[in-house]
Amino acid sequence: MSRSRSLALLALLIVASPLRAQQYTVDRGTDGPFSAKILGVSFNQGSTLQRERVLLNNPSCPVQLTSSNLRFDYRDRGLTYKTQTTIQVQQPIVAVEIRHILYDVFGDHMQNLSNVEAKDFSVGPSTLEGTWSAYRENDITEHLTTVTYVAAVRLSDGKTWKFPLEQLIAALRGLNLEQKIEDDERRPRP
Repeated sequence: MSRSRSLALLALLIVASPLRAQQYTVDRGTDGPFSAKILGVSFNQGSTLQRERVLLNNPSCPVQLTSSNLRFDYRDRGLTYKTQTTIQVQQPIVAVEIRHILYDVFGDHMQNLSNVEAKDFSVGPSTLEGTWSAYRENDITEHLTTVTYVAAVRLSDGKTWKFPLEQLIAALRGLNLEQKIEDDERRPRP
């Protein structure tokens, strides 16, 4: 093989490597205005920023995210996060974990919200809802971006699927978000 052909083949392999490594899809969209009013109290008035939701899907996962939104609410004398996530189940499963990573207006990690549903899911669409306490009001006023992904799935035959950590880190880097994905309360499972 000539030297020029060898160099061309090497260059093609180098260019193709990142394409193989990116085995996930990113779907970005708006999740509502950054300014909000909760129980008559205004937050971030004068800001034209839009909160962003990011869905990460891995094609090898038996569950695909089709939509997700995060809202704020007031319940039981405290602020809460509420999510509604729609998934497409591609084969029967018995449990799924959806994670929402919250980032502030500067792209710094705030916290993770984890929604585990242990029940039988048949093939087709399904909607999952979650509610978490917002312990600090500042979190509500600083939250801008939510990254949602399927962290783990348990198939009906007992096998499990987990989102590869390297792909998650690469996706966050590509979104210019802090690659820290852990919080003090719960560390992601490998």
